[in-house]
Amino acid sequence: MKRRRSRSPDSRAQSEESVRSILVIAMTRMGDLFQMAPMAASLREQHPGCKIGLVAYREFGETAAGLSLFDDLFLVDGQAIRRMVYDDTISWSGKISRIRAMTSDWNREPYDLLINLTPNRIGTVLGYLLKAREVRGVIMTRDGFRAFNDPAIAYFGMMVRNRLYNDSNLVDLFLRIARVPSPQGLVLPEKMEFDAVPCLPENRPWIAVQTGASVDIKRWPEKSFIRMISHFLSRSPDWGVVLVGAGEEDAARNRRIVAALEDRWTAGRLLDLTGQTSIRGLAQVLRSVSRLVSNDTGAMHVAAAMGTPVIALSFANLFYPETAPYGHGHIVLQTRKACAPCGIDAHCLNPVCREDIDPEWLGLLLSVLEARDRKGEGLRQSLTEFLSHHPPGFQLLVAISDWDGRGRLRYRPVSRPPLGLADLFRNLYRQVFGIEEGRDLLDWATECDVLAKDYDIGGLSRNLWEELRNAHLELGGLFREGESLCRSLRDRVEEGIENDGHRQDLEDRTRALEDLDVKIQELGWVAPTVSPVATLFEIEKEAVAIDDPMRLLEMIVGVEQVYRTALLRNERLTRLADRWFSTMDRLNVFHQGVEKSENGMLPTLRA
Repeated sequence: MKRRRSRSPDSRAQSEESVRSILVIAMTRMGDLFQMAPMAASLREQHPGCKIGLVAYREFGETAAGLSLFDDLFLVDGQAIRRMVYDDTISWSGKISRIRAMTSDWNREPYDLLINLTPNRIGTVLGYLLKAREVRGVIMTRDGFRAFNDPAIAYFGMMVRNRLYNDSNLVDLFLRIARVPSPQGLVLPEKMEFDAVPCLPENRPWIAVQTGASVDIKRWPEKSFIRMISHFLSRSPDWGVVLVGAGEEDAARNRRIVAALEDRWTAGRLLDLTGQTSIRGLAQVLRSVSRLVSNDTGAMHVAAAMGTPVIALSFANLFYPETAPYGHGHIVLQTRKACAPCGIDAHCLNPVCREDIDPEWLGLLLSVLEARDRKGEGLRQSLTEFLSHHPPGFQLLVAISDWDGRGRLRYRPVSRPPLGLADLFRNLYRQVFGIEEGRDLLDWATECDVLAKDYDIGGLSRNLWEELRNAHLELGGLFREGESLCRSLRDRVEEGIENDGHRQDLEDRTRALEDLDVKIQELGWVAPTVSPVATLFEIEKEAVAIDDPMRLLEMIVGVEQVYRTALLRNERLTRLADRWFSTMDRLNVFHQGVEKSENGMLPTLRA
């Protein structure tokens, strides 16, 4: 893992002296806890000797403890606290009193730094009640409003509702929220004391296979794993496969897989360690194998943390830019079907996306990759060559992970699918938000070359953009109107509210501002590329919360700045989109295509 920026010795010494205790609130999925490993590692690098605690749901506590990422672990009964928070028979003050009592053991002394990664109501209240000198992430104002007081956590809230336009891995988002760079190395190998686990025989190299996942639609079918493993073992006689997992369901499934494959030619080449390892033991096993093939699970993130390359199978409501393994050289497979990914809360009754991965094709890919590793060939070159001879199917995306020009993780397609609207705008939004973070703009010609190399760019017509462009222009007009209304409100307040007429004028303008916000929200619903801008505007406006009526003018100025920021963001996005389609028009891409160089790039883009 590469460090993206350095800090001066003086600033680092000051930081080390000031931050000795850190608390992270992350009441979320188990996989998210694994994806916090780089953040925890970087915090330790930036603040040597600091003590880091974690607030997490009780059901995931063993996992967090097993990884030894944190010095203290404070477990919350998620079901109990949810029932209490949403119980209307308990007063607000009563709820606060109960939560104060629950947190008393880990809220005795103020923390130097609180990082709140839980944007729901429970996490917001907890973050408010905990004593800390500095808070990053989600906060709650004194009058009970949630506020995303940091651009990174605001982006986190936006991406939940606009996943197709997000190109940031959760690991990078956690690093941004904590305001730390990528770590020089992960803490796991150095900090963990490994358990004694069943050792893999050293007479052959091994790959690991994780067949489980939290819910059925996120699992590749059992019969597919059987066919894939069989094909790999038949083509790679020197290799072995180890099955990993936990729980009765995983154990039963893997026993059936072993039984289906049990034969003389697999003797000693198929091991089942399901349920035989702790989290630390699993990390040790994954550290010793050549590669992991896995559904999107916590084990996938453990392997990535241990530096083991992963082939991730992404189904259902999973979206690879968010949750795929962090680090260089991982491969993700995900369907390009129109319904993918499912909505976060969707319950698909016919998960056909799992059928797009051919088991024999994946078994052959595994054999080629392991042979490549021994020859020392480049991953992208080998994968491109493999796909040219063994296409994955029209609906299947094959992508590999690498770093972009800013040191952020990016999964780039190798299968060259048709460029879709979300694919293009995912890239454009990446540049827009990069500018807002104060980072250098990625070279335009390079980014165009990347898209041309990764996608078939000829099918996205300018006519589609013209319709959406009108929506973006309309959105810009609404933001300008909002900024103007805020300015008039500011003038009214500065002049003084001396009579009922002035008061009525203030109420009318405020009501007009509320109507304007409804229009912005509605436009985000009907124009897909507009939605991220509209959603982020809504979140940032919510963060402008002033609980003192005497500070009304301050609130108006804050809201005016939100309109101005949203307007600038929308204009940057529109200009980038115009520039892309103008470039493609100049090259006549949409009509007859262009001749590419041997590396797949558009040579004339740099003219």
